[in-house]
Amino acid sequence: MFTSYSGNWTDLRAQFNRAREDEIDLHFGRRDRWAMTYDDAMDGVAEIVLKSLLAVQKNKRPYVMFTHGWSTSRPGKTTARSVVRGIMRSREATPFIERWGCIQHEAAFVAKVQ
Repeated sequence: MFTSYSGNWTDLRAQFNRAREDEIDLHFGRRDRWAMTYDDAMDGVAEIVLKSLLAVQKNKRPYVMFTHGWSTSRPGKTTARSVVRGIMRSREATPFIERWGCIQHEAAFVAKVQ
């Protein structure tokens, strides 16, 4: 479904005709533990991804890259990486992306926008 890329993820920046706003950094750093729950933060990731896909499509940009980090999910926990990949496989992303042109990397995901 997606093309895999195993080189340095920063090389993906140069491979595509992207503007600065076409790269979405999903690293939020340390959170104030009272400000928001982890689940709320992951819900925020999903919202950012979907809004970004819509904005990039509306601006007629060909690609958007989400940098999500290397963390993998374990039972009962999600990560930004698993949220991004889940959305890209979902029906919600279908109106926005061309799956055959998407590239997944261990630390980033490049979506080919319709």
